[in-house]
Amino acid sequence: MEDVVRLNAVRKVYGNQRTGVEALRGVTIGFPRGSFTAVMGPSGSGKSTFLHCAAGLDKPTSGTVTLDGQELTGLREKALTILRRERIGFIFQSFNLLPALTVQQNITLPLRLAGRKPDRARLTEVINRVGLADRRKHLPAELSGGQQQRVAIARALVTRPAVIFADEPTGALDTHTAREVLDLMLESVHRHGQTVVMVTHDPMAAAYAHRVVFLADGQLAGELRNPTADTIAERMTHLGAWADRSRTEKIGA
Repeated sequence: MEDVVRLNAVRKVYGNQRTGVEALRGVTIGFPRGSFTAVMGPSGSGKSTFLHCAAGLDKPTSGTVTLDGQELTGLREKALTILRRERIGFIFQSFNLLPALTVQQNITLPLRLAGRKPDRARLTEVINRVGLADRRKHLPAELSGGQQQRVAIARALVTRPAVIFADEPTGALDTHTAREVLDLMLESVHRHGQTVVMVTHDPMAAAYAHRVVFLADGQLAGELRNPTADTIAERMTHLGAWADRSRTEKIGA
């Protein structure tokens, strides 16, 4: 299957090349169209840096990132901003809704920022898909946490992005609401061919994905296909030892 997002030998160093922190160490991976991938790893493994580089929010020190056929590495900031706005959807743990805007206004904000008039049929379809047809004129403060995350999902979907990046999207939700949100994301993949890349620390959330990719010490540390929460949790317990062994081998080399 065609990769919507592809990282090739991506390194990211913060600070001086010689004495700085190497957050990513030559990561190569692709994310096929219509797939749901979870990215997991212990604290400090490089998950956030990985997501930021893949989404064009941060530039790799070396290596390339290609999104929907467009290489991001050499793009100027204005071109990157346009690409992120039109081809990428973002879902965050903190929802990032504007409190003075209604549900409908928050959902259509990316289109308005791009100078595009919202398509009424598309907007109605997306609002109905996330179950907010009777809440479109409400403000975020009048919604539950789960409803606010549904608004964020609708906002990510309305531009028909090539890929949706989700950063701990269920971290602020209770278990029942988190399952509803994950079901909605999975439906977007299965029924509408979306590509979702989700960073999470929760094995239950990651089990919704088709594939779980593990990071440790800035490197890929394996993956699981058709995972379960138990197999994910078991793999996570070994990642610290994997990183320690990899670091020792690198020093020895």
